Amino acid sequence: MGKNSIKLIQLSICMAFLSAMLVSPLQAADKVINLKFSSFLGPGHPASNVLKEFTEELSAVSDGKVAIKYYGSSSLGKANEQYDMVMEGMADIALTCCGLQSSQFPLSLGVQLPFFSSSAKTGAKILMGLKERGFFDSEFQDVVYLFPTTTTPGQVFSNKKITTIEDFKGLRIWGGDEVFRDICEVVGATPVVVSTPEVYLLLQRGTLDAASNSWTSSVAGYKWHEVTKYALNISLMSGWHCNISMNKKAWNKVPKDVQTKWIELFPKYTAKTAAVFDGADSVMREKLSKVPGYEITEISETDRKKLAEMLIPIWQKWVDKNGKQGEDFYKAYVEIMKEIGEPVLVKLPGLYQD
Repeated sequence: MGKNSIKLIQLSICMAFLSAMLVSPLQAADKVINLKFSSFLGPGHPASNVLKEFTEELSAVSDGKVAIKYYGSSSLGKANEQYDMVMEGMADIALTCCGLQSSQFPLSLGVQLPFFSSSAKTGAKILMGLKERGFFDSEFQDVVYLFPTTTTPGQVFSNKKITTIEDFKGLRIWGGDEVFRDICEVVGATPVVVSTPEVYLLLQRGTLDAASNSWTSSVAGYKWHEVTKYALNISLMSGWHCNISMNKKAWNKVPKDVQTKWIELFPKYTAKTAAVFDGADSVMREKLSKVPGYEITEISETDRKKLAEMLIPIWQKWVDKNGKQGEDFYKAYVEIMKEIGEPVLVKLPGLYQD
């Protein structure tokens, strides 16, 4: 091989090396970051379309830098596994619910106290206010808490007409958690703890007198209206504290300019998700009102205030359990309710101030 040929080969190698040095950084910058969004909600759930829309908009505002694929119907994991999946990186983003892993989120569960909020819209505003004040930072320190969502309050579906607080006495009611059992004790009812799928049959047999859940879950989900005669619009148990959380490493992969665009979307989807839940409840209540022979009753304002006073020990128990954080949480809750123009029904002595 001649000297000219050797020099040509050497020159080619140098050019190739220089080209690689110049092109590789551009290629790396243009590489798409692929992320997975996990949800346990099925396609028929009213919030599923909003979550899909959210993932699509996150991808859209990323200008081709990030692509997110939506996995619904618990395809990546069960409902009570979502938070751990995000923390461990099995999913990059997920819908998680504090009530499904209650031992991990004692402070966050304050949202589920009775008479905490009257709608998903109000609940979402409260959660946003609490989040902005840093109340969820410690409990979600292993993930990036993007934004909160909340479900609608629980009503009471029964086979015995309830018009006053006294009508609760002696009723066997399904509600599930510790707080609801405390409520039953306050109003003189008997709490019955069984799995959710069993409730329909027990109401049908008369082993249960009543059960509590949202309009949407009770009517569209569990069909309790088929085995009950009355619904009491009381908004007793507040909605679940759910949220969209993200794996820390995945979040840090996202370019800063894209993170900024995402953050701007979070209030929009907090409100949008709440509107979906409230809208679905309105539809289900309207549907139930047209069922022949079915009766929907309203708790009077007098009884609502009376019950709120009876619930003070339940709220105080939760505050005491969480110490100084519980007190600060309640005070912040009162502040937020005043800011958004909503009445505080449960007024704790020594902590509530007009």
